[in-house]
Amino acid sequence: MLKIAVHKKESTGERDRKLMIPILVWGLAVIVIIPAVCRWTAPPPSAGKFVGYFVLAASSAAICYYLYRRESLHLSRHQSIVLVFLAFLLTCIANHIHGVNVDHGMSYFDKQSNVAWQETTNDLVIQRSSSALPHSYRFLPNSIVRWMQMSGLAYEQARDLYRLIFGILLFYAIYKYARLYTNYLGAVIAMLLVGVAYPVSFEWSAGQLTDPLSHLSFVLAFIFLETEDFALLLTTLLVGSLAKETVLAMTGYYVLFCRKERSYVRKAITLCLASTIMYIGVRLLVLKGGMHYGQVSGVPVEQAWSHVLFNLRDPRWPRGFLLTVGAFAPFLALAWKETPRSLKHQVLFLFPVLFLSGIFFSFLREMRNFMPLVFVLAVAAACYLSGPLTEQFDTVRIADGRRGSEQLV
Repeated sequence: MLKIAVHKKESTGERDRKLMIPILVWGLAVIVIIPAVCRWTAPPPSAGKFVGYFVLAASSAAICYYLYRRESLHLSRHQSIVLVFLAFLLTCIANHIHGVNVDHGMSYFDKQSNVAWQETTNDLVIQRSSSALPHSYRFLPNSIVRWMQMSGLAYEQARDLYRLIFGILLFYAIYKYARLYTNYLGAVIAMLLVGVAYPVSFEWSAGQLTDPLSHLSFVLAFIFLETEDFALLLTTLLVGSLAKETVLAMTGYYVLFCRKERSYVRKAITLCLASTIMYIGVRLLVLKGGMHYGQVSGVPVEQAWSHVLFNLRDPRWPRGFLLTVGAFAPFLALAWKETPRSLKHQVLFLFPVLFLSGIFFSFLREMRNFMPLVFVLAVAAACYLSGPLTEQFDTVRIADGRRGSEQLV
């Protein structure tokens, strides 16, 4: 009886602890979006470049140290250092490429640079202006940057800090996602594969803030779907939709593929209702009235089919598609039977959803929209590649052990 009582008490405590995390996330999210809710104007920057560099270094060091301490509970010291270093290094490489080729590369606008457009758009998003659609619906990343500006950082310093923080968290989340299906080596390979493909997504982008946080929300959704943590899944989808509404599509994945989960009907209804309310509510907050197709995609409804035809005929999207989705798809085909069912389901769901979304509401040439699918394919490819490598390392280790034994004899 005592053991049962202790077990029940521990289970209740564990449930309370798990519920506290979504509550804290929601509380933090409410605080974070205050700049957009109140339409705060950024003050003139008061921090110099040296202060900006110091904040970047201190923030990255703090995040990396926290992740190291967290992983050192499960991994060796060497493995933890390699993992955190790779997350930091891949983020720095991606951000450097983005800075050179997007921020300070060829301008997509006639009368202003990409950086000037970014800062102007950031201000319009915080003001919830309908002239910046669909960016004005995605005010969570801009609110984070605005808080940094309120502390005295210039826009570019705040933007770089935002990208650094959520870039590190994105690569770390990819590692945790891959670890649900493969070993340490496979998860590291998944990070490297994503690091190789990720810069392709910068093409045809003017430097919108939404991507790192939007991509992170997808990876977290993949993790919580697999671990069946409904409270965190619901939180991730709703809060993540404030970075980009596409993540709400994972509600459809839950409805289609999670029917064996406990209390499925109640959870599915909750997800559908909450996602619908969040999607419509944010648009009503920005538009203050009715919605139509043009306010979703930026294309007038009478030009919808011409937009679809333009996307399909655009010769620029197949190259980027082959370098991202196409690069890892063969590994999934080679290991289809051995690939975990949930990974296959995610690929089969995300491909049509992201492709149709790109055709109707965006541009197919923007590979950043396909990155969630690339993450899944990279993990599947890592599972396939890590198997032979692990077997080879084990064989070499056994052989070295035998030679050592012979030398001792």
